[in-house]
Amino acid sequence: MKKNGKTFRLLAVLLAFVLMTALLAGCSSSKHLDDQLAYATGKASDYAHFTVRNNSIFSNEMFSRAYAAAMMIKDDTTKEEYEQIAKYLFLDSITVADTSRTVIASYPEGEAGKKLKDIEDKKAFCSIIKDVSVKQMSDPVPVGEDGEYSVLVGVKRTDGTGVVVVGITTDRYADVCGSNLAEKCGVNTVIVQGDAVLSSTISGVKAGDTLESLGLSESDLDKGSFSLSADSVSYNCKSAKAEDLTVICAETK
Repeated sequence: MKKNGKTFRLLAVLLAFVLMTALLAGCSSSKHLDDQLAYATGKASDYAHFTVRNNSIFSNEMFSRAYAAAMMIKDDTTKEEYEQIAKYLFLDSITVADTSRTVIASYPEGEAGKKLKDIEDKKAFCSIIKDVSVKQMSDPVPVGEDGEYSVLVGVKRTDGTGVVVVGITTDRYADVCGSNLAEKCGVNTVIVQGDAVLSSTISGVKAGDTLESLGLSESDLDKGSFSLSADSVSYNCKSAKAEDLTVICAETK
């Protein structure tokens, strides 16, 4: 009996140890997720607060490069010099049109002699020649999946005649539109704006996905704690609001 009593007590101690270990692991996991959520929410709040500033910084940088190109381009600039200007300012393309809206030079070559209004992605810049505006920038377009964007920027020529339009590929716009926000927040993070994903570092969850497509609803986000499945992986999630954004942090079950 004594032996059985000792065995029973040993089993009880072992069981208590296992339960305590599981409890502590659960608490540690929960605290880690809370800490991650607090950090990510802070980053998201900073993004929302500085949206106008970030957009201004981006615009100023793009226009500065266009103005720099306009200052370097002269009537006698050679095709070799156009290439050098493009490389120096990290430009994809340069298009120069005169007051008749005729392209007089371009890099890469091929647009000279064409009417600017006949070049689909550049015809909007005729408004600069017509003095409707003094500078103009196209809406940035995503290029591939590396967080880069392509943008066209137009400014008046330095002598006040015609226009210089430059093409730029940049990753700086991600700071404006928030496409890299989840990356700044950490792993297994999703940023939601409205009812769609703005940015994500969870495999299988991508920008543009709707809450419905993820099997979630607004009420799930309001709960603050819920489950999510993506790419055959199940996650425990917690969420918090940051201005008009919802931050979701997750950990595998």
